[in-house]
Amino acid sequence: MPYGIYEDNDLVSGLFSMPFEINFHGQSFLMNGITDVMSVPEYSGKGAAGTLMKAALTDMYENQVVLSYLAPFSFAYYRKFGYEQLFDHQVYQLDSDKLPRVRPSKHGRVRRTTLEKAIPLIRGTYLNSSLSQNGGLIRQNWWWHYLTEKHPEWQVAYYQDDQQSVTGYLVYTRTADEFRVQEFVHLKSDSYQSLLSFVFKHGTGYQRYTFENANSDYQGDLLADPYPLKVTTQPYMMGRIVSLQAFLAKYPFAQTDFEPISFNIQDEIITQNSGTWMISATDGKIGIEHDSELKATVPTFTIQQFTKAAFGYRSLASQSAFGQIDTNAEKLTKLDNLFVQEKPILADYF
Repeated sequence: MPYGIYEDNDLVSGLFSMPFEINFHGQSFLMNGITDVMSVPEYSGKGAAGTLMKAALTDMYENQVVLSYLAPFSFAYYRKFGYEQLFDHQVYQLDSDKLPRVRPSKHGRVRRTTLEKAIPLIRGTYLNSSLSQNGGLIRQNWWWHYLTEKHPEWQVAYYQDDQQSVTGYLVYTRTADEFRVQEFVHLKSDSYQSLLSFVFKHGTGYQRYTFENANSDYQGDLLADPYPLKVTTQPYMMGRIVSLQAFLAKYPFAQTDFEPISFNIQDEIITQNSGTWMISATDGKIGIEHDSELKATVPTFTIQQFTKAAFGYRSLASQSAFGQIDTNAEKLTKLDNLFVQEKPILADYF
């Protein structure tokens, strides 16, 4: 949905709120992605974009959208609207004279094609991978088509096993001096081995080989010699909980039975999230109670701090240890133990 502010019939500020669905550890949530936030120079700093952000978030809450993601031009700016850093990428780079030797699997084969032709083959592989299950998009047909339009240069190599099942693929681009892998999915070791061999067989045809990995966990130890590898971690995208009630109701808690736990939430933008929350579980059935008043006897978190911990990005105890939460870390362990422990993963950009 487009949002805009006009002056004399001219658009002076605007943004898009795009509807998506994400898979969060087996639970699907509606998520709107904020994109193309803009203001003409003479309107910069006058709060027009902020007005549109608040309007978009209000509409999301009223339309039962549970989450929102965005790519920030400024982390500090979007924290004002309840967003927090949730997704990082790791970028691995090797010079061509340092490439390791990787033997392809004795089974199956690797084929290459265009992204458009590959979509029917790789769609299921993507959905079964961590790229779509730790907070990533459940890519709809329109989004796959959009990717072909936005990135006509993207090529695909996919691995088929002996039963003709596609268990891995990589999306890549090539320039005069770089072979760059944008997305690497492998469901089995055979697909990983064969696809990596496919890349490295290009040898000295390129000066460097770059892999962008949406999984921020370091994987350089998988190489026999990781010293030649250049690794950087890059901040990627932000997110926030729009409806805490709806998020908690479907959250995949790590325990199916736990005694009531209470905490305060402060949310200056979506005030319906503010107040004291008490959660409990009996035989997997979640109990949720909400009081709009804050209680002095329970820990208090901003919506950003809670989102970060609930997504598995950084625990409440860790945030406390770094002085971001004014509560003893030991008191937060019980709540931390209920949250998912795997870091969120998002390959898409909008």
